[in-house]
Amino acid sequence: MKNKALVILYPGFSLYEIHCLTSYLTISLNEEESWLIETSASSMKPVISEDYFSVNPTKSFDEVDINDYKLIILPGIIDYTKAIDDIVLIDFLSKLNTTNRPLIASISSSPILLAKAGLLRNVQFTAGLFEETINDFTYLSSDQLTRTPVHFDKENQIITAIGFAFREFAIETLRALNFDVQNTLFSGTLIKKYSKEELTYRLN
Repeated sequence: MKNKALVILYPGFSLYEIHCLTSYLTISLNEEESWLIETSASSMKPVISEDYFSVNPTKSFDEVDINDYKLIILPGIIDYTKAIDDIVLIDFLSKLNTTNRPLIASISSSPILLAKAGLLRNVQFTAGLFEETINDFTYLSSDQLTRTPVHFDKENQIITAIGFAFREFAIETLRALNFDVQNTLFSGTLIKKYSKEELTYRLN
């Protein structure tokens, strides 16, 4: 039986921030090793990405058995307000707050959804969020922010990344899944060292 990953869909989700990861798991592996990628959303209605692709979910959240998956992927999203008030989505994510859950990989501003669902308590993470946003929500803490392009909290099995680091995000996730991949796997992988100030975003 093929390994499976589940991509969570919500209005305005970003395709490009997860495509290195999903394409490696599917196209780059041979037929026997390749993964099955499924998608899920609050309903079976098509979900429109940030660049206006219409994607049909494989199944709704109430049809998902998380034990079927080894990886849960949360794409980035420019306007998180379109998803953060989705009660069905947050309720589904809250059910992932168990010890036997799959690896979770969340990029850009999507960690705010994990935080609202209670999955980032005592978790070190990074995210593409403005400082003002972090200060506005009680379930987000700047003390937990690593301010690095990508971070793997191994104890909690949660990988987070800033949107521009989608290559590093894919590599870190693949390594967590026990793939032996190099930093040069994807052309253009950034090697630059960033200061915390460079990775602190403010509205002004």
